[in-house]
Amino acid sequence: MKADFSFIRYANCWEDADLMLDELKPLSGNRVLSIASAGDNTFAFLNKNVSEVIGFDINPAQLSLCRLKQAAIANFDRSDVLAFLGFEPSENRIQMFKDLKGDLDDDTFNYFSLHQDKIESGLIHSGKFEHYFSLFRRYVLPLIHNKRKIDELFKIRSASEQKQFYDLKWNTFRWRMLFKLFFSRAVMGRFGRDPSFFDQVETNVGASIFSRAESQLESESISRNHFLDYQLRGRFSVSLPYYLREENFAGIKQNINKVKWVKTDLLGINKTEHFDVINLSNIFEYMNKDVYLQQLDHLKLILKPEARVGHWNLLVNRFPSELDDAFMPLPVKGLDLCFFYSSYNVNVLK
Repeated sequence: MKADFSFIRYANCWEDADLMLDELKPLSGNRVLSIASAGDNTFAFLNKNVSEVIGFDINPAQLSLCRLKQAAIANFDRSDVLAFLGFEPSENRIQMFKDLKGDLDDDTFNYFSLHQDKIESGLIHSGKFEHYFSLFRRYVLPLIHNKRKIDELFKIRSASEQKQFYDLKWNTFRWRMLFKLFFSRAVMGRFGRDPSFFDQVETNVGASIFSRAESQLESESISRNHFLDYQLRGRFSVSLPYYLREENFAGIKQNINKVKWVKTDLLGINKTEHFDVINLSNIFEYMNKDVYLQQLDHLKLILKPEARVGHWNLLVNRFPSELDDAFMPLPVKGLDLCFFYSSYNVNVLK
């Protein structure tokens, strides 16, 4: 069964932009190809003085979301962008959308004219994956912990104190049982992702994701983990995504027109194009091995010598160096704040 790409799956990027930028450096002057998704991590490259960023995706709804975010960043100041996207309250989002019409292509304007409810309620809450987390917060989490306990989780503690809090106050039988059930293959495939996204997965989905969540919840980094903040509390209060932080926004706004969006998959990127850096999120794990190897062959055609490719593994391990000696793995030492992923991988074309 083929996945449906007619709606917004991700209203935010759920990969750690700080890790990505740090591990793919140096970036200044580079030409970048980046999976579009919700646009956040593609925008993040603009704060690193890159020459150009091409954002690509096969989902036209995701590209419309990216173009709308781009127009907002180009035309509004930071406080208005935060209000328009849903990070801050606003009763003026529909008018703000209409004010952007002159900077939007017809597809984007028409899509959101038909889905003004997504704008009105805040675009960052409009994806299927964000709705999945809202179901968890509304129906599952209250059966495990109350709001006071959830807020207490995010207090600043040392690593040892955080582990003690998790072991003694958070890690209950209900937490373990209901988390694994809600993040199981069946439930996540029905409400969060797509059943076809698990075609290549052979591991126990709920148990794998639980073990990764546990390592994050035991860590002192929880107090600045904006991914978990949204997943458990529905807001970005401990930190904002990279592209909207005060120290990064001006650089991104200044370079916002360096981003171009293309509707295609990786194989649709013309072999005459050449890039210094490529960000591929976790697209490889949706492919069988033959298709995946075909993607690697195409990467060799569009990468400059010594170019770097970054991608995440979630539930399927891809890009092991033994598959292709044209690529050399680089060590990744940074902390990944998004607990879902098993690893972040950077490979350089020899």
